[in-house]
Amino acid sequence: MDKQQGKQCRVKSIFFYLKESLKFYDVDKPTVAQIVFILILAIMFGGYIIARPYTEDVFLYYEQISVSLMEQVEARSVDFSLINMEIVYKMLESTMMVLAIYAVIKAITYIIATYYGAFYFYSLTDPDTTSAQRTVIFLKKLAKIIIFNLMFYGIFALIVFLIFMLTVFIAFFFPAIIAITTFLPIIVLAVDMLFIFKNLLIIEFDTGIFKNLKVSLDITKGCKKRVIFNGLWPHFLGLILSTFAIDVQNPILALFIVAFFEVIVLLIFQRLTSLMFIDAASLERKDKKPEKNKDVE
Repeated sequence: MDKQQGKQCRVKSIFFYLKESLKFYDVDKPTVAQIVFILILAIMFGGYIIARPYTEDVFLYYEQISVSLMEQVEARSVDFSLINMEIVYKMLESTMMVLAIYAVIKAITYIIATYYGAFYFYSLTDPDTTSAQRTVIFLKKLAKIIIFNLMFYGIFALIVFLIFMLTVFIAFFFPAIIAITTFLPIIVLAVDMLFIFKNLLIIEFDTGIFKNLKVSLDITKGCKKRVIFNGLWPHFLGLILSTFAIDVQNPILALFIVAFFEVIVLLIFQRLTSLMFIDAASLERKDKKPEKNKDVE
């Protein structure tokens, strides 16, 4: 792998990977894909149902606080001490519950989706391995994957928070700079995409926790823009698919539609990551499938 890092970009355009990445159901052991899909969907949908009453409470309390503030603004006498602090505490409590539930949902589904990505990766690079063998390999690397991701996203979140607070502080003196926060989510995703291969590096090469950061950047040398664009594509697809739930009157059905499409996008992202990683690391595919779109880049 190291010998290939200094050479030209090996990651191809999204169009080369598009067809295979969309087939989230297509693995050499279809039952695994079905189980993973149903399991992630159940966790997501169930979590959203559990979080729903707390989310409604947040909006209800927020509305009450907003009405109170608007009445003071209309009276041209804003006094924050007149705000019902009990409502504020209840809103914060409900918000923390929603964040906690969503954090659990994302953590569990992330691990399961990573397993699916590893399973798909081995179906391409080592198809002779059994489902049990791939599962054992993944479980042996799981502790390192979890530790690395906790450290990575913990530091990442801290840096983003500090940048956000710095931007807000500067905005007191230069209000126009607050516009930067509008692009912050896209910037955060783009930076995250630079480390898109972090889990597969642990699974395939057993890279150390700290060395992983360097290798993740080295392996995308010369094609970082392409990796970012390719990696962001499923996220934009998810935004488009989520619009199907906007006009749904039944809130439960709307949550199911959102969860359903989120699962699809999550699995598509894992497949795309595996396909790009094989090219980036100059690995050989052994799934005996004829190469298609060979000249498309």
